Amino acid sequence: MTDSSSKNRSLSLPSFEKHGKVSVWCSSVSYDTIPDRYFEEDEDGTDAWSRGFAISQYEHENMETNGVASGTAAVKDIVEQCSYSSAYGLGVVHKINKMGHQQISWLILLFDFEYRNKLTKIHEDEYVQYVGSFVYDMDALTLAEQEEIEAARQLKLAQEEQFLRETKGQDEQAVPTNEGTVPMAKSEAKPKPKPKPKPKPKAQPAAKTKPSPDQGAKREPKPKGFNPWLK
Repeated sequence: MTDSSSKNRSLSLPSFEKHGKVSVWCSSVSYDTIPDRYFEEDEDGTDAWSRGFAISQYEHENMETNGVASGTAAVKDIVEQCSYSSAYGLGVVHKINKMGHQQISWLILLFDFEYRNKLTKIHEDEYVQYVGSFVYDMDALTLAEQEEIEAARQLKLAQEEQFLRETKGQDEQAVPTNEGTVPMAKSEAKPKPKPKPKPKPKAQPAAKTKPSPDQGAKREPKPKGFNPWLK
């Protein structure tokens, strides 16, 4: 239960709402072990998590959570699926790793919100730690989607390079003779003309078709989650 001094301090703090910023919290506690009361709202519409971090109010539709129902997973595996994470995801991964976590269980993200722990003096509670606030872009893809597109681009470049190498090799192929093939010299004296027989035409390289690899389709960013908790 929150005491009156804690509640008064929360009410005296300024609003943390800020367009274009996302505040992130992480947990290394297995999600299925956290009691339901941590997520339940009181008569004022606040839950234990927000009260614990002196957050008097926030837009629930701007909250997103992501993680695993039990145990932990690599930080990047959880972050890369979050909305718009190509804009801020690598920064979140770096910060969480720097905090000493290579694996986490779940994340809380509040969009258009800039939590300031230096002002509240609250950095963590029993279940989650504040990671930081990061700039995000609503036009950004998820980190996972962006990496898929980049992988497809790299594959296309590699195949085009291979195609050019093969084409160049065919252009340098030898001229056919009765004794096999003789490489063409780049600069030679012109041979004396022979009256007979007529010279054989040079073999032309076979036409090749430029490969057209499959490319990752660009997908629209998924909207922020409307269910504020995993449960």
